Amino acid sequence: MIRRQLINFGSRSTDFRVGEGVVEQLGKMVKCLVATPKRAVIVTESSLAESYGLEVSRALIDAGFTVSDLSLPTGENVATMAYAVQLFDALDSCDITRDDVIVGLGGMGVCSLVSFCAHAWCGETPFALVPTTLDAMTSCATSMRPLDTRSSSQMISVEPRAALVACDLDLVPLCPYDERMNGYVMLCASAFIDSRRQWDRFEELVEGVLDNAEVPMVDALCMAQTARSSVIKAANPSARNALEFGVTTARALRSCLGDSIPAYHLLAEGMRFEARLAVDAFGFDIDDVFSLDDRLDDLGVEELPFELEFDRFLTALKETRFKRSNRFMFSLPRHVGTVRYATVEDDVLERHARAYLASRAELMDEPA
Repeated sequence: MIRRQLINFGSRSTDFRVGEGVVEQLGKMVKCLVATPKRAVIVTESSLAESYGLEVSRALIDAGFTVSDLSLPTGENVATMAYAVQLFDALDSCDITRDDVIVGLGGMGVCSLVSFCAHAWCGETPFALVPTTLDAMTSCATSMRPLDTRSSSQMISVEPRAALVACDLDLVPLCPYDERMNGYVMLCASAFIDSRRQWDRFEELVEGVLDNAEVPMVDALCMAQTARSSVIKAANPSARNALEFGVTTARALRSCLGDSIPAYHLLAEGMRFEARLAVDAFGFDIDDVFSLDDRLDDLGVEELPFELEFDRFLTALKETRFKRSNRFMFSLPRHVGTVRYATVEDDVLERHARAYLASRAELMDEPA
């Protein structure tokens, strides 16, 4: 079963396909993106080049494209401006025009790099994304991981404009553990910001998602596209920041705890902390805080033990926000399905931060 969902962004749309065996039909899908198939560039990771990269290349050749390849290092962050320049040079040497196609095959880094470069190349060149990790399947149609500069991380982004996103569920069991867990947390966040109905439904889907059962996984991924695209299209500017729920705290924890903590664990911690902030800031229902904890626990994401001084945590929160905005605000839930920008009183932030840090320090003393 391959399900098709048209993600409508107003003036444009993305053809989102998800199911088992999607890669086998990729040639026909990509061929529909151009008037006449001519040239295509496949951007992929070195670990995929000889397997799925070769399969995708053959599919495009059968569809009438002349195919070139750019293989990027596996295990390295390729979502950087340095790699963007490398990709621009490759597109130039391959004579890619706005009537050709760029295909991104890989995880979130590759998909983000292709999203950025295709958006800029020749004023915008059609591109297709074939995400190979669950986090990329969840998010690459609606957001990209901002590119790093030489001195700062995750600073440069554009709104993704993929013509096609093709998610092959056969790849999920092969997905590295951290990227799969990150996908679970992103699916959880997407259901949480969508609506009460979808949040309750996600509870029913969790078991099937963890088992990689086709129908629950397809349902969860399609639900995530609806939730995330609704945020992007929201008329309220504050509502358009709902995808940032948990992200500010996650980035602050990253700067304090280092790169050894997986991204999924930091995002889950950010969601837990910011949901508690919302109880005082917005009167968010404490029962919904606990339901969020329960869903994360169901997904196998336990609370993170660590020790951190309050002053350092507060400084990191402010540095993270002021790096990207002149306002110290969080994206906090008013209700399940309603997330808005909000300021938090200093005393409220201090009280919750101290309680949060104390609870995590206590976990350090618990027996393994």
